[in-house]
Amino acid sequence: MTRTASSVASRPPTRPAPGRGFLGREVRLVLPAHAPGARPKGRALPALAVLGRSNVGKSSLLNALLGSKVARVSQTPGRTQALYWYRVDDAFDVVDCPGYGYAKTARESRERFSEQIEDVLTREPAASLALLLVDGRLDPQESDRSMAAFLEASGVPAVVAVTKWDKVKPSERVRRLRVLTAEYASSDRTLLPVSSETGENIPRLGRLLRERLTSTPRPAPAPGAPPAAAPEVT
Repeated sequence: MTRTASSVASRPPTRPAPGRGFLGREVRLVLPAHAPGARPKGRALPALAVLGRSNVGKSSLLNALLGSKVARVSQTPGRTQALYWYRVDDAFDVVDCPGYGYAKTARESRERFSEQIEDVLTREPAASLALLLVDGRLDPQESDRSMAAFLEASGVPAVVAVTKWDKVKPSERVRRLRVLTAEYASSDRTLLPVSSETGENIPRLGRLLRERLTSTPRPAPAPGAPPAAAPEVT
């Protein structure tokens, strides 16, 4: 996702798109956050943190959910250089977080991104819900396991979207879904295979996220949970 602070900051709000988005009718960029602690001005709203490895398809999925090309798609991993806060229907925020797992990102940037992600997930007003993206073509990755464990320890409820499902061979789907469900799903953590290309399960995912954001309070961390420390963006 190729962005610069100046170009994003000067970009006009996205026009309302009635009926197009599965998360809401109107979306606009309210803040490109380049430092920990940065939050949109005014009353805090419920926030959805969108997390995943670099090149997992975050931008494509966000655009499909929001019904508008708010996030720029790039074939080059590690392009998101800030936390981008998008406001949906003035009801909740969607936070596009930098991808993790890209080794060529400078160490200083990796440390800053890790600190920003930890901040948005743990410091009040913290994210109400996380959308964790995992690549459907791959077996569970250690960085995704670490992020899932961090979310659980921090008391952040999550929905897991298995991306690029259209790229998985039909003969592999049952086995792949079984493995990913065993790794990431639980009684309170839904897992859905999705495709931004074909639209598979995108409406269902949008409805689920919106329902969770507008009706479910964030639970407290589990008793005895270890101190929260976000996995380093590597």
